[in-house]
Amino acid sequence: MEQPTLEKLICNESFINYCLQARLEDMEYWKQWVEANPQHRQLVEDAKGLVQLMQMVPSQAQVAEERVRLQAFINKNVTPVHRLRNYRWIGYTAASLLLVSMGFLFLKRQLPIAENATQTELVSQLVPTGKYMNVLLSDSTKVKLGPTSTLRYPKHFNGDKRIVSLNGEGYFEVTHNIHKPFIIQTPDLEIKVLGTSFNVHAFENDELSKIALFTGKVEVSKGTKRLRLSPGQAIVYHKDKATFAVESFDIAKEKENMTGVLHFEKATFSEIAKQLNRKYGIIVQDRPDIELMYSGTIGHEPLEMVLEKLSLTTGYQFSIESNTLIVRKK
Repeated sequence: MEQPTLEKLICNESFINYCLQARLEDMEYWKQWVEANPQHRQLVEDAKGLVQLMQMVPSQAQVAEERVRLQAFINKNVTPVHRLRNYRWIGYTAASLLLVSMGFLFLKRQLPIAENATQTELVSQLVPTGKYMNVLLSDSTKVKLGPTSTLRYPKHFNGDKRIVSLNGEGYFEVTHNIHKPFIIQTPDLEIKVLGTSFNVHAFENDELSKIALFTGKVEVSKGTKRLRLSPGQAIVYHKDKATFAVESFDIAKEKENMTGVLHFEKATFSEIAKQLNRKYGIIVQDRPDIELMYSGTIGHEPLEMVLEKLSLTTGYQFSIESNTLIVRKK
């Protein structure tokens, strides 16, 4: 997770499972993530405490019972000490209810799955760094997720639409259903398809979002603006300028991206650093002072070989110390 915040953590289903010790895979992932990102340890502890607090909310019956008891104490004019104790309990209850309300508001804003998807159980799939994961949806649609990506989808599709939410990178093979369009909601765009295969690159913290179409038809929208793609075309959305560009792409290279092969063309250090973080799970610090434009391919090599390649082809020396990327000017 890049640039974690309290809001992002308490709305992340995998993180909640870690806090509540509900899923071994999530527990192991977040344990490793905290060890690899010690600078966020306190933030994780704060978020963990908040998640645990939200699980302690009393039932409506308990609240009603306590209200009756409190009113009885007031009517009997009991000592201030007893009143204070009960008022404090109600205060804790109100605070807990407020925190739960905040959590639901955060979740609604963070992953805006539309109304018909909320009628069934939602599943949230988070991919660890350096891993790829295949997901089969209930309509037989196949999704291959890239490292650090999160896909949120209903266990069963209800209503007249199939809606999922993606933050990250995914290759989709959508099952054709003309009566039930498939919609992908990303942090910036909405993608509507009937039956097709395509790649989506849509990380919340990246400067660009990209949809590359292999087969079928896709409609991409941002507000009132809508664009349609033909096979072999890609839409690139520039977030800072809020502009679209339609361009061709290399189909072979695009498909290789979802196998872990990284293709760079005049990439900045920021672009390279994000990809290395996702592929190898290393810590990368923001370095606006590094100026380079790198073109090349990083396949399935060990990290040490990748850093050696970057050192030989740029004006900087790349190394790794305590799982942190170190870059020095030659």
